[in-house]
Amino acid sequence: MKDDFSIKGDVIAALEDVVDPAKDKNVIDAHMVESVEVSAGIVDLVITIEKGRDREERFALEDAIADAVEAVDGVREAKVKMMTPQAIEKQQSGESAAPSPGAPKPAAAAPGSVPASAPIEGVGKVIAVASGKGGVGKSTVAVNLALALKAQGHRVGLLDIDIYGPSIPTLLGITGRPQVQDRRIVPLQAQGLSLMSLGFLLEDDMPGIWRGPIVTGIIRQFLRDVDWSGLDYLIVDMPPGTGDAQLALAQTVLVDGAVVVSTPSDLALIDAARGLEMFNTLNIDVIGIVENMSVFVCPHCGNSSHIFGKDTVDSEAKRLGTEVLGHIPLEMSVRQGGDEGRPVVAADPDGDVTKAFLDIAEVVKQKVGSVDQAPEENKKGLFSFLKG
Repeated sequence: MKDDFSIKGDVIAALEDVVDPAKDKNVIDAHMVESVEVSAGIVDLVITIEKGRDREERFALEDAIADAVEAVDGVREAKVKMMTPQAIEKQQSGESAAPSPGAPKPAAAAPGSVPASAPIEGVGKVIAVASGKGGVGKSTVAVNLALALKAQGHRVGLLDIDIYGPSIPTLLGITGRPQVQDRRIVPLQAQGLSLMSLGFLLEDDMPGIWRGPIVTGIIRQFLRDVDWSGLDYLIVDMPPGTGDAQLALAQTVLVDGAVVVSTPSDLALIDAARGLEMFNTLNIDVIGIVENMSVFVCPHCGNSSHIFGKDTVDSEAKRLGTEVLGHIPLEMSVRQGGDEGRPVVAADPDGDVTKAFLDIAEVVKQKVGSVDQAPEENKKGLFSFLKG
């Protein structure tokens, strides 16, 4: 019998064949799918539809969606709910206005900004690691920052929401599929870290080709449906750039701070500045910038060279009103450790690069404040878009 994860994926694929005649697009491309939830083969869908649409047209679309979903193997029943964007927004506002007893009060969003978000129950601090562009070593920094915090005696989780190129499984040398217990996803464990990544759910070499609504749903499920309870810090490895993933993070959970990763090259710094301003727009504090690949250290002679530039990150950080958290050199040990699943902080605990990451971890802790452990309570997720 097919599990609910597999059914979700097939349902999403089936919805790509349902065309809204008014938009001449399928309902996925038209961004009409608000949520898909599957429980024991029963599928609940929320579909957004504009106010004022013809009644018969709306009923015909609803029937087409139900027929397509019920034709999916493993689906016992399809429940389709058509809602206007205004009704969905009102419903979500009502949900956020009534937090559970004893839960920390969500921060209010500024007028005209993103909606208010909520903490992850059982997690002390949430720290995003981001970059304006790919190829600057963001995931390497995220993994080693998490390991540095663990080495300092903290309980740490690492969430890889770089859905277009999940690399945490490779960097930590771990494979496998997470299990579900009491309707919650159980993180995998490696190097003392609690881990979740889309890479655990994809077959080898399978590309992550995801549209906006699916991206948002996956991220929300990874944040809400995974059992992160008992953590001091959750490090979130973001995809590069500014888009759906960053917005989904800000709209779902309270983020205590963001670390921006950049190389010293002018091209990387242009995009890093955009990433920093994005977090400002989303009302997320930027802790600072990590300069990765700051200097090349020759593995043969030991000489160093600033092949990507010198002092550029320091000057850009000053211009942007932030600070440089640390400088990570371009060393062979860092690259080898990532390829072999033994990050440098774990493989060389007494090395200079590890010391640099430990120093960065100390600054990050000072910036986000003391760990305030949240109650360890189970919480049901909001959206269910995971493909099995």
